[in-house]
Amino acid sequence: MSDPGPMPTLLGTADPSEYQFRGPRYPSTHRDTSFCHHLQPTEIDAVRPVKQRRSGFDIREEPISDFITKGLMTTVQAMSCFQTFFQGCDRYIPIFDPELDTFASVRTRSSILLNAICTIGSRVETKSGHQISDLLHAELKRWINVVIQNKALSCLESVQALLIVACYSAERSLLLSFATRMALDLGLDEAFEELIQCLTMKEIEGIPDVTRATDEEERSLMRKSRTWFGLLILDHIFHVDGGKPPGIRMIGNSHRCRILLRHHTSTILDLRLFSQVELNVIRANINDTLDAKKTLGRSDIAGFVHEAKLDLDLWFDDWLRIIENSIAAEQERPFLLAALRVQKCWAELILHCKALRSMGVENVATMAPVERNILLLAKSSARKHLRLISIEPDFYLAKLKYAMDFVWAKCAFCFLLLLKLSRLLPERKEEHQELLDHGNRLLDELTQTIGSNGETTGNGSIYMQILRLSIEKYGRIFQEREAGEGHSATAPFWEMFDAQADLQSFVPEQFVREWDFPGLNLFYFPTAWQDFFGDFSLAV
Repeated sequence: MSDPGPMPTLLGTADPSEYQFRGPRYPSTHRDTSFCHHLQPTEIDAVRPVKQRRSGFDIREEPISDFITKGLMTTVQAMSCFQTFFQGCDRYIPIFDPELDTFASVRTRSSILLNAICTIGSRVETKSGHQISDLLHAELKRWINVVIQNKALSCLESVQALLIVACYSAERSLLLSFATRMALDLGLDEAFEELIQCLTMKEIEGIPDVTRATDEEERSLMRKSRTWFGLLILDHIFHVDGGKPPGIRMIGNSHRCRILLRHHTSTILDLRLFSQVELNVIRANINDTLDAKKTLGRSDIAGFVHEAKLDLDLWFDDWLRIIENSIAAEQERPFLLAALRVQKCWAELILHCKALRSMGVENVATMAPVERNILLLAKSSARKHLRLISIEPDFYLAKLKYAMDFVWAKCAFCFLLLLKLSRLLPERKEEHQELLDHGNRLLDELTQTIGSNGETTGNGSIYMQILRLSIEKYGRIFQEREAGEGHSATAPFWEMFDAQADLQSFVPEQFVREWDFPGLNLFYFPTAWQDFFGDFSLAV
């Protein structure tokens, strides 16, 4: 910690939320102040400087109590919500240690972390009503403010709580930035290198045992590393897919994180965590390269897309082999592989769409063969994404109710983009029907997944509504086309509809304001019409 804050009479208390007041400040010379816990209060006073600067201001600190103590939940309800969280939400936030992060342990260590877990768990539970979930969320936000403004409450568990709330909150980027700042103050960014050094020292013979890290110290470094990598993944996702300014950047080879899979405290979900670390480092590099429009011409972009696609293929092949060869992952393997395939489709889809945006082309009618080929690759990735999540719903859609907003937005966007591309690029009649069937199957599975009360985490219900309206709209257009006769049934859609007005309705506000998903701005405007308007303006 950069500043442990007060040293009240409750010296050595594990949960910093127990601090009732703030004492005089004193300078800190090292991030790790754990040595202070071994000193008596008189000894701590002795190391403080005699002259202390007085600011005339103080930051109020209030003790954070968990929801059970405050009477908002019973112990049984809290345990149920806690268990619900670790039945699926932990797959999307794989930063926890199942042996350590039990209900009793988390409640003892951190009230704010327990409150965050129970709040998200209550939103997922079908038996929990909207009222209790909204009440817990409002209470949680109050105490998140207290955690952010008080250094005395900075600890690993507070970072994890902020990370959880960032995943399921509209203020996602802001809360992530606070969590990252706190993690840097606590030195979480150094834990990975320290742990690698510990593992390396173990393999060297003749090293005195006194210089080796204990199992407890290694477990602590592993927990810190997981949390830091969780921040990195979320930062990259919000940067690439949400337009957030770049934050954390991994220096060196991201493959090094695989060494942690050999650690004795490694969990099954570490396979998911570290594969996402490598993938999102690749995606961030792709995004930053394509955003540098001044340095790449159209031919250079086409070549870069080919190289980036190769990097994604190599990443996928490596992790496919790692997961399939993992004996411990036998029970979780179908879910891990389904997620891996879906993540690859999404990465390829965004790669191709951002390449087209970097080229500055939006009118499909004026695309060169190279650009049109990139568009066809984007369409292929979107179609494969839809097939993967709808054909085997038990391994992907069944866990979607636990997912953060970003995952719901991805599913809705992929289908929306596929609808648009099916209109922009000629297709056989069977492909239109297949798309409509996949869409209806997807909607049915999601409706069954979220339960009868329609409750989802975060803003998932918004994306469900977008998906439902898009399928209904496409179904009506498809039926009208099928009802046509002769030339009208096979004519290009711009001859049958007002193309501009029709396509604008396929750009929901959420994908413009909240996410930076490229591709929905594509349109088809025949060159013959451009010539017509050009001649008309000259005549006037």
